[in-house]
Amino acid sequence: MAIRFANCLPSCLALASLTAHAQQFHRVVPLGGERGTRVEVELIGEDLAGVKEVRLDTPDLVWVETIEAAAKKVRGAIRIAPGAALGPHLMHARLPGGRTNSRLFNVTQFPSVAETEPNDPPGKPQRIELRPQVIHGYMEGDIDVDVYEFEAKAGERWTFEIRSLEYGSHLECELALFDSAGRRTAFNDDRDDYLESPFLEHTFTKSGVYRLKLDQYRGPQGVECGYNCVYMLEMSQLGSVTAAAPLGARPGTSVRVRLMGSGLESIREAWMSPARLAEYYRLTLPYTLPVRTAADRPDPPRIDGQIERNGTAQIEASFKIPADAPPGVWRIHTRGPRGEADGINFEISPAAAIDASLDRAGQEDSYPIEARAGQPFHAWTLAAQLGLPRIDTVLELFDPSGKLLAEHDDLMTGQGTVIGNPDSSLYYTPSKDEKLRLVVRDRTGRGGPDFAYRLHLGTERPGFQLQTDPEEFTVPRGGEATLTALLVREPGFVEGVEVWVEGLPPGASSGKGSIEANTYFGPSDDGDNVIIPRAAIAIRVPENLTPGDYPLRVFGKSQGGLVVEAVTTLWIGPKAKRNDIRRPVPATTMTVADR
Repeated sequence: MAIRFANCLPSCLALASLTAHAQQFHRVVPLGGERGTRVEVELIGEDLAGVKEVRLDTPDLVWVETIEAAAKKVRGAIRIAPGAALGPHLMHARLPGGRTNSRLFNVTQFPSVAETEPNDPPGKPQRIELRPQVIHGYMEGDIDVDVYEFEAKAGERWTFEIRSLEYGSHLECELALFDSAGRRTAFNDDRDDYLESPFLEHTFTKSGVYRLKLDQYRGPQGVECGYNCVYMLEMSQLGSVTAAAPLGARPGTSVRVRLMGSGLESIREAWMSPARLAEYYRLTLPYTLPVRTAADRPDPPRIDGQIERNGTAQIEASFKIPADAPPGVWRIHTRGPRGEADGINFEISPAAAIDASLDRAGQEDSYPIEARAGQPFHAWTLAAQLGLPRIDTVLELFDPSGKLLAEHDDLMTGQGTVIGNPDSSLYYTPSKDEKLRLVVRDRTGRGGPDFAYRLHLGTERPGFQLQTDPEEFTVPRGGEATLTALLVREPGFVEGVEVWVEGLPPGASSGKGSIEANTYFGPSDDGDNVIIPRAAIAIRVPENLTPGDYPLRVFGKSQGGLVVEAVTTLWIGPKAKRNDIRRPVPATTMTVADR
């Protein structure tokens, strides 16, 4: 899709220029720990002296001890319950002056091993045993390279995965495997078209000594690796689930799901559970997947599936979706004798949707549309946002003569976890009744069994999304602070928006903000960042207000009368940059603190 770049008006803001806030967590070291263990961690940041407590998003993770609390480092211990959910969890700290931003702490299923320096050329590699494990490492600076040496046996299949960008780190890197003669036998830079963390799957043809080399990306972005380049290197013999079809179902129905990937023949269990807030690693700008942010609703029980068919590259599992299953993004998990594989996203939605796939190269799916004069038509896809590794949908709308009336490619141009969202969202309002044809295709004409998509149809006009910043919004008693509303425009939305706050505690007051029509939203000129219009809202609280947390509701109203409530997200990008490595949080919360 062609993008015309514009100068940033006073009412918009390049994310690179957003100011930093005090009481910040920059990184968590290590990035996680094994189920059923007690893990000592360091929380590195700014203005951290006087930490009162550290909170995590589940009672299965408890901060049990603060060992040290200095201005730039907090050291303590987290107890992880044996049944804690695998994957990322939200955490933040409380201080007398408010609260910190959130970071991610990850629960793993394999024993943990710490990286030991020096383990890079020309130093000696770190000798390890090839077994299921998670190595917790850290890139100390721009020149750091980590090398691990082990013995492997012929015929064994192993996977090596760097967990960084989607798990709370800034590190983008590459992974290479070398034999004893120094020949490179395997290499990966990006896991797929959209995820930039490396993943290697390798079956060793010869027994012997091998080296695994982890080297950071040294491109034009210039990410400072001394800031937050933590990683987890997971080694396992787990199966890898990379795609699913169909990608969703309605409550009260039964569905048989194909799970595709590799090494799946030993899978014995499959189940669904609602996506936790920390698992929304594909929350992009703008997003069209449903985000379930309510924190006061207990999660429903998981939905157990039945394995119907096993195979190395594909298994099939059937699920009965309860009629009361809450809509939103769920995760399909699988488990076998070697452990639990990562989940893949699945949408449960009461609205009818079309589940299909582009099975062959060059395939184009066509759908008849009964258009009504003056009635808006909206079609959008879910694919990459749900975890599909390669598909890049394009939507095209044709009249009966074959004339192209409207098309849409990407919700946001860009590359993967930086700013890209390759799913599509097409809006069109016909001037007369007519029979139209909607076409779904891949942008470069590719196809295959994992080129699945979910097509939604609606009648709404283009709208907008609203996000508040900072996540850790703090106001001193008797003082004032500024809450920022960020306007994310959906394709075709150009109106101005008025923004205000509701739910302030007694005695508190706020102003209103406004964003002018046609302010630019989209990639910066170099594609390395994103420009988002903003509105600033000053909030003042009285001296006698009790310190604590006060949930707020922030709304925006367009010139056309559309009202949208804001959500809050935590951002995990490098300093002065805000990419798509972020997660929703339950509400916009104002923390009132002592001066």
